[in-house]
Parts: sequence; structure tokens; C-alpha cells
Amino acid sequence: RWGRYATIMRFGSVYAVGLWVLVAAAAVASLPWTVVALVFVGLGTGGIKPCVSTFGADQIDNAVGDASEATRRYFAVFYASINLGSVFSYLLVPAMRAIFGYAAAFAVPAVLLAAALAVFIGGWRKYTLLPPREGGVGVPAALWRACATRANDDDARELRSIGEVMVLLPVFWMLYDQQGSIWVVQASEMKNFKGKVQPETMGVINPVLILLLLPLFEKFIYPTLERRGVSTRAPWRMMAGMVVAAAAFVVAGLLDLRVNSGERVNILWQLPQLFLITVAEILVSVTGLEYSYEKAPEAMRASVSALYLLTTAVGDLMGGFLFVAAGHLGVSRPAVLFLCAVLVL
Repeated sequence: RWGRYATIMRFGSVYAVGLWVLVAAAAVASLPWTVVALVFVGLGTGGIKPCVSTFGADQIDNAVGDASEATRRYFAVFYASINLGSVFSYLLVPAMRAIFGYAAAFAVPAVLLAAALAVFIGGWRKYTLLPPREGGVGVPAALWRACATRANDDDARELRSIGEVMVLLPVFWMLYDQQGSIWVVQASEMKNFKGKVQPETMGVINPVLILLLLPLFEKFIYPTLERRGVSTRAPWRMMAGMVVAAAAFVVAGLLDLRVNSGERVNILWQLPQLFLITVAEILVSVTGLEYSYEKAPEAMRASVSALYLLTTAVGDLMGGFLFVAAGHLGVSRPAVLFLCAVLVL
């Protein structure tokens, strides 16, 4: 019951401490202190993530004009900023590790987070600070009333509506996060310009495409569809994203058939599936953040955002179980990729 600003400030400090402990642990090569650092980092990032996006949206909630349009554009900019940081992390941190070692590499995000916290705290007088919820039922009780007792008040109806959408998201995240696992393995078996393009390097394409495509969707694609009478409501965008994600895995499966046949395929043939999964991410992930904020009861926005983020963890667990099971059963990798496409549909 601290409110979003105080939660970000406190858990952001925990996050920052964790990163500096990680720097020290890397400098002395201490495994126990590395574990301690990761616990602090996990607590910190888990505390701030649901609050950062919702706190930012609170600042434009009373924007002049179409509030829904302003909220949509805010979440697009917010998501773009995340991916801008991701691009720099792909380029800067590995270079620092190669030249100066792990301690210096970990010091980069530690310094940047400390600076970001200082800027954030310094601007507190300019923020719209919504008071924490006083009285009433807590979030767990509200979820119980919505799901188990079928209560019919406004909060319960809104939570049930959100839950009906969120229950589908773990399957999407199960597919999306294969970029960092099975797609990297696929890339490692492809021609890579004599080692000049490492399999993991292909991961930078996703955030770069996000930065290029998000303005295109916001400025041209969504407005054009709306002028032609095509609905761009959040649930429709998310369903379209699911279909595009399935297409990405069909393309990945077809490529994997070529790789498994022994053909030396150029690594750039992964670009079509990376493009498709990025489009799916814009339609599902950016929209999901927006939908979680707009549909949630005002006092539960950060909590509903946390539940939305939890679907990522559930999807990762599902992906792990799927590929472990496929390995034990001897299912080929292309077959698993095609199965993923079927599951998301």
C-alpha cells in the first residue's frame, strides 16, 4: 500500500543494490555473492516492472483529446524505449565484457540504473501521484471474488474480462521466447559468413525491428485500418498477433526442414521468421500492456500488470516442458516448431 511512485523508488533501490553486488561478485569471482546479487535483482525488477508502465500511463490518463488514443501511443513509446535499451545492451555490454571483463560489463547497467533512479526521484514534484487504495478488498480477494464466486460488481466483471484474454497469453510467450533458445540452435547450424555473424547476434534484429515498425503501426497501419472501418480494438489486435506468431513458426519449421536435410542455409534466411514474430510482438505484447491498464480497476492497475507479466513466466515454463518432452519422445525439431504453430492457433 505504498502507491506506485514509492514502490518504484524502493524496489528500484533494491534492484540497483543487486547490480552493484553483482559487479563486486564478478570482480572477485564469487558464486555465493552472485546468487545473492541475482536474488536482489529479481526482487527489484519484479517490484518495479508492473509499476513503471502503469505509473507512466497515470501521467497521461487525463490527456486532452482521445484518452484511449493517448494511452495507446504512450504504451507504444514505452515499449520502444525498452527495445532501444535492448539494442544498446546487445551492442555495448558484450563489447565491454570482451575488452574489460565481466565486472566492467555489469557496471554499465548498474551505473545507468543509478542515474535513471536519480532522474526519476528528482522529478517527483511534477508527477501525478495517485494515492494507494484505502479499505475495500485486497487484490487476492478481488481475484477470488471475480473467478470463484462469480460476483457481479464492476471490479469483478472487469477482472473476468481481463482474465479471459490473459489465459491465452502463456502460449504466445511459449513461442516468442524460442528466439533465445531453439532459434539460436537453428542459427548455429547455418552458414554465418565464416563466423562473422554469431547465432546469438541475430537476437539484436528483434529490438531493431520493434523500433522501426512501432511508428509504422501507430502512424499509418492502425489509422488506415480505422478509416476503412476495420476494428483495431485490443482483443482483435491480439488475436491477429497470435495468427502472425503461428505463421512465424510455420516459416521457422519450413526453414528447419532444409537445415535438417543437411543443406547449408545462410543465416539470413531467419529474417522472415524474425520479422513475423516482431510483428506478432507489437500486436500482442504492446497491446497487452495497454489492455491491462485500460481494463483494470483503477486501484488494481499495477497488480493486473503484474499478472500480465506473470503470463511470460508461465509461457517459459510451458516451453521448457514442451521441449524436454519432445526430446525424450524423439520428436524432431521441425515437428516441434509446427506443433507450436498449431498450439497458438
